[in-house]
Amino acid sequence: MSSKTVVNFTARRVSYETPLPLTEVIARLDKEINKAGGGPEVFRLLRTAKDKAELEEGFNALTQGRDFVHFLDNPYHRWMNAYTGNASTPATYVYMLGNPLIAQGMLRHDVVGALHIPPRILVSEKPDGSGTRVVYDDPASVIAVPGSEGGSVDEELKSAAEGLSQKLEHLVQTVVRV
Repeated sequence: MSSKTVVNFTARRVSYETPLPLTEVIARLDKEINKAGGGPEVFRLLRTAKDKAELEEGFNALTQGRDFVHFLDNPYHRWMNAYTGNASTPATYVYMLGNPLIAQGMLRHDVVGALHIPPRILVSEKPDGSGTRVVYDDPASVIAVPGSEGGSVDEELKSAAEGLSQKLEHLVQTVVRV
């Protein structure tokens, strides 16, 4: 017999606005997360690495001394414009970025955290063209969640997720800084 469990939790959505144009924010983000070297190389490494040392060496090279590497991005405005038949959707990209060396510190405590690992951020042109908005769900609020209603969160998981939140916030602050 199957069973169903529902756990209610409250997440935090973080939004930054900057007068910088979307192209500048995207260029900064792409540089910070090594878009040029990430993407397909990330997935190749995840698929072919034989041991911890190979994963560490590979991801240390891909992150280039930073916290995150580019996994993929999706230009939502393109398919939304195609679907609606007009070009009125503000330029909007959803990025998936991460670092398995950071992720393992959470997933070893609760593999369900993989629902939100790697994290995603949305980068969107403000509808009036006056700048850019960057939005993400705070990882600590969606990863460090009790396994059952009224349950507790593993303290090591909570600490690791809070560390990820700090790193993600630092990244976003870096790319939106005027």
